[in-house]
Amino acid sequence: MMRSSVLAALVAALVSTVSAQTTTNCQPLNETCPPDLALGTAHTWNLSSSSQLDDTWNITNGVMNYTEDALGFTINKKLDSPTIISTFYIFFGRLEYHVRAAPGHGVISSVVLQSDDLDEVDWEWVGSEETTVQTNFFGKGQTIEGTAKYFNISGSTHDTYHNYTTWWDKDKLQWWVDGQLLRTVTPAEASNSTYDWYPQTPMTIRIGAWPGGDPSGPPGRIEWAGGVIDYNAGPYTMFVSQVSAQDFTTGKEYNYTDHSGTWESINVVAGNSTVSKELNAVHLSAAQRWNNLSSGAKIAIIVSVSAVVGIGALVFLFCCIRQRRIGKREWNAQNNQWTQERTDMMNMQAEWRQKGYVEMK
Repeated sequence: MMRSSVLAALVAALVSTVSAQTTTNCQPLNETCPPDLALGTAHTWNLSSSSQLDDTWNITNGVMNYTEDALGFTINKKLDSPTIISTFYIFFGRLEYHVRAAPGHGVISSVVLQSDDLDEVDWEWVGSEETTVQTNFFGKGQTIEGTAKYFNISGSTHDTYHNYTTWWDKDKLQWWVDGQLLRTVTPAEASNSTYDWYPQTPMTIRIGAWPGGDPSGPPGRIEWAGGVIDYNAGPYTMFVSQVSAQDFTTGKEYNYTDHSGTWESINVVAGNSTVSKELNAVHLSAAQRWNNLSSGAKIAIIVSVSAVVGIGALVFLFCCIRQRRIGKREWNAQNNQWTQERTDMMNMQAEWRQKGYVEMK
């Protein structure tokens, strides 16, 4: 499945000139940073025009394009790089992305996990390689030769949604496509006698498309991206229809207790994540909310609803009886009036006939 060793060696040489793509607002290897907000649960976002991004995501660059079944990341002009970043972190987890990569030379579609100290796990698609996906990882922002691996997959990455899944825990890092395991990396394989480059600190999710082939970039990056991007031939759009995230750690925050950058140094602050509360409040169905109630709360609700229904039934019955009595009185009155008018008319007709008979005599 993996491409030829010659091409792999070429790609590795090119990628060695490309460092981790993103930066950090606070580097916990050098300073004391604020705690990271935990996801602390599992959740799926279905993205479309009818189900848009919620407050657990920030748009850092560009404008999102919604379709009936996906969220579009479009490069319209020079240096466009539409990107979203989660407001939450996961501390080991399972991530699932349903993606259609953007086509085009120099166009890069990417799904990235990244921590404050620049541990990183990547899925990347080069727009000129329609049946290929790249897997990569970085440790503490450092480029390590040979970490980038290309794989051929079945079907087009541009025209078909594929399920790209990342499994990440302290013992292994895996990349899966449509239920098929492509690659496994262990801490031992990511380390040497001096450095431990295995990604192991809390990470955000970053999704976007960017012009790796912009002519102002370094030659190695342009070649890796499939050549210079032709902005006039665009727009170029990456589509994401679904994102699922499962945080393997439950807590409300993650703190770095020292500057080592090891998973053992991360303190998990106990409690319920505010992100989890927000997602549950917004997305739980009525049935799920009912099931989450205590027995006492359910009984109180049943009693209250029963009382309201009972009162409503009594009011309805009273109104029916009252209306029936009013209707009966009105009918009797109208009937009496009609009877009286009929009697008067018959008496009048009798008088007319009597008078006519006398006159004829």
